[in-house]
Amino acid sequence: MYYMEHHNASSPQWTSKGLLELLRASLPPARKVPGRPAEEANPPPPRLDSRQLTETANAWRRRSAEGDEGAESVAAALEYLATRRRSQDKRARIQAMGKRLSQLMQLS
Repeated sequence: MYYMEHHNASSPQWTSKGLLELLRASLPPARKVPGRPAEEANPPPPRLDSRQLTETANAWRRRSAEGDEGAESVAAALEYLATRRRSQDKRARIQAMGKRLSQLMQLS
């Protein structure tokens, strides 16, 4: 096996749980609140739209340029999610437009 076949940076191998753990590792530690379970002290981050994902990916790319070894794969994963989210948004808008046209033309 050739080196480039084994270390292909353009196809990141990650899972959403692994990505979330990497992102959480970059955050400051959560404060513990007395009487609350640990899971509630560090809730999952809010859902980002495609623009926010792209901005976050750019920040991770800058970290990669500064020498952070794992930042490149996180940036690639975030860009993949942003692209996928944009295509899903576009598909939903096209379907909604098709439904509306069908209603206007009294086809449904």
